[in-house]
Amino acid sequence: MIAPALADLAEIGSNDLPLAGWTDWLLTLFGAGLDDAALQAMRIVVDRFVMPEPDAVDSLRQSAAPFVSGQLWDDPRSYFSFVDAPAERRSPRSVMSRYGGTRKRGVVATQRFETGYKPYDAADSSSADELCFEHWTHELDPPRATVVALHGFSMGYPRIDAFAMFAAAIFEAGYDVALVTLPFHGARTPADARFSGERFAVPHVAQLNEAVRQAIFEIDMLITWLHQHSGAPVGLLGLSLGGYLSALMAGLRDDLAFVVPMVPPVCMGDLAWRFFTRSRVQRDAGAAVFSRDELRSAFRVHSPLTYECRVAAERLFILAGRGDRIVPPDHPHQLWKHWGKSKIHWFAGSHLAPFRRSALQAAILEHFDACVD
Repeated sequence: MIAPALADLAEIGSNDLPLAGWTDWLLTLFGAGLDDAALQAMRIVVDRFVMPEPDAVDSLRQSAAPFVSGQLWDDPRSYFSFVDAPAERRSPRSVMSRYGGTRKRGVVATQRFETGYKPYDAADSSSADELCFEHWTHELDPPRATVVALHGFSMGYPRIDAFAMFAAAIFEAGYDVALVTLPFHGARTPADARFSGERFAVPHVAQLNEAVRQAIFEIDMLITWLHQHSGAPVGLLGLSLGGYLSALMAGLRDDLAFVVPMVPPVCMGDLAWRFFTRSRVQRDAGAAVFSRDELRSAFRVHSPLTYECRVAAERLFILAGRGDRIVPPDHPHQLWKHWGKSKIHWFAGSHLAPFRRSALQAAILEHFDACVD
């Protein structure tokens, strides 16, 4: 049996969303087409690099076993027990600094933390590398708050992430920005990985869950350090995978000034199932590696739907694409319901083509302002 919020995930149609004008409808149709083209390419990658061989299925099922019964099923928060533990004081080291080219001059520094992260499974001998983030700070005036920006899957390159998450405009509005490079992404991509973020796509349940746990550990550590460092409020802005992690953090910490997930998934098992059912390898094999319910249960430990939100409703703001084909609209829609029908904005376009970016930027800044003023 899985959590009701996860079981309720289902396809929703355009009739379930607020009405949109003809222009928005056309933009959404175009954006959905771009997403569909990208999905075709992604399915090729999944078939070639992600789908398991038949003889690996038993070990994959074994990797899921600790998460579908026992302690982690009964008390999923124990997987993130470090959030409730006294924070160990650590300081980053700057490895590169430059002056920002924005209206309000500031320093942009690439910073690294030695986190001391230890895997949940003591038998896991893997060692974590350093937490890495690009820190945009104001020189003359204290920041209104710090925005921790969490990028999407396969991203992790600050110049690209900064554009995707409106970093320059946010900085000019008086906020410091911390552009995080998530584990196994960007400059942190392991030498044997075939693409940035591959660890977040593997079918091995324990490995993927461990990647999420490490990301949450680092985000939690960074939030604590930013509070101590600047004394200003700290909030989260996340895109896609980053939206997933920010929504999860809203169920783990109650001291976030704001949480803004953009096109957030809420169940990795559901996304995996959608890819598996469209996989040529899966189709030719004639049998599922996991059923949909098995996948939803295997990743339940870190689904935002597993946790009651600890952040006040007025500090939450979801942005979702009407034509999103990569993270289907039922995911942000279900998060909106789980969060008590908090503030949500449905934009014209899709996951890869969010149109009217200036309007999205304005809506995000308006929300930040309302939370910190």
